[in-house]
Amino acid sequence: MSVALVTGGAAGIGAALCARLAAEGYSVVVADVNTEAAQKVAASVSGIAVTVDVSDPKANQAMVAAAIQAFGQLDLVVLNAGIRSDQSADMALDVVAYRKIIGINMDGVVFGIDAALPVLKPGSTILVMASLVALQPEQAIPVYALAKAAIVAYVRAMATPLTRHGVTIKAICPSFTDTGLLGITGRLLRKQRFPLLEPDDVAHAVLTVLNQAASGEVWTAVPGRPTAKFTFPDVPVALQADGSEAEFKPFLASR
Repeated sequence: MSVALVTGGAAGIGAALCARLAAEGYSVVVADVNTEAAQKVAASVSGIAVTVDVSDPKANQAMVAAAIQAFGQLDLVVLNAGIRSDQSADMALDVVAYRKIIGINMDGVVFGIDAALPVLKPGSTILVMASLVALQPEQAIPVYALAKAAIVAYVRAMATPLTRHGVTIKAICPSFTDTGLLGITGRLLRKQRFPLLEPDDVAHAVLTVLNQAASGEVWTAVPGRPTAKFTFPDVPVALQADGSEAEFKPFLASR
C-alpha cells in the first residue's frame, strides 16, 4: 500500500489528482481548508479528509500526523493548495491580500515540506504544484507569480539536501487550467478560444512527472504539447584572477 497526501484536494486540480492517485492504487489523504468539500472527495476515493490551513505551520504538522495515524505511513506528498490573486501590477498593494497569497501559495509549500520530511522514508516523493507564470514575466498577477517562482526556486534548492533522506522533490508548472482559480481570466480565455488544460490533464501530467522526472527537476504541462522537462539556462560563474572558474562548495548541516 502506498499513501498520498494532496493539499487543496477538495476541488479543481487537487480533486482530479486525488481521483487519479486512487485509481493508481494509493490510499489518499484529501487535505483542504474546506472540510465539507474535502469529505466528499475523500468519500469518492475511499480516502480520508483532513482540514488544514496550509499557511499555518502547526496545521501542516497536524495534517501529517493525521495521515500517519490513519495509514501508518506517507509515500507521496502533493503540495497543490493555492489561491488566485486579483492583485495586478497597476493596483496599490493590498497588504492583507498579499500576505494571504504568499501564505497559501508559498508558505504552504515550505511548511508542508517541513512537516512531512520527518515521517518520509527513503523512496518517498514530494510533488509541488507551481505554474507556468513562474517561468515567464506575468504582469497581470505579479504577486501570484512571485509565490510560484519562489517555490520553483525552493524545489531546485532543496533537491540535493533531501537526497540525504532518500526523498525526491519535483515541480510541475501547468499552463492555464479550467478551474475556478482562473476567475475572470477564465472567461476571457474561453472567449478568445485560448486552449485550456482540464484538471484531469494536469493530474495525468503529474503521473508523468512522478514516473519520469529526476529530483529537482521542473516540468511543464501545456495544451497540445507533451509534458516535458523545463531546461533552465546556465548562470555566469565567478572567475578567479587567472581566468579559471571559481568553485563554491556549500556546507550542508545535518537536519
